[in-house]
Amino acid sequence: MSLRRALAALPDDLATRNSVRTVVAYLQSHEGERFDAEKLRRGTGVSEQRIESVLCALAQGYVVDCDGDPRFTPCIFSPDPVLSLEVRRYLRVAGGSDARLQRGVDRFRGRYGTGV
Repeated sequence: MSLRRALAALPDDLATRNSVRTVVAYLQSHEGERFDAEKLRRGTGVSEQRIESVLCALAQGYVVDCDGDPRFTPCIFSPDPVLSLEVRRYLRVAGGSDARLQRGVDRFRGRYGTGV
């Protein structure tokens, strides 16, 4: 199981990174529960196409356990201790960079105004 391997299989754009962070946070908070793509979409608010690509990458990286194609069969997130540590670290680091960027934007706007 490797979250890093699953993330490497996905495109490196902002929308995908945000979708992955949302999905991984959802999975961490619902550890041990069965879910399908539709339940994941409803629980996260991420679009169906992104859910499918993220879920397939997580299944191929052995982050989630699925019986067959993850788009059509239920999956479960039951991490071992190493994967659990990797997920916690990913969520801590992934959330921090956006917050730091937002603080910089707020500081700039406070200093120079919005200019719009």
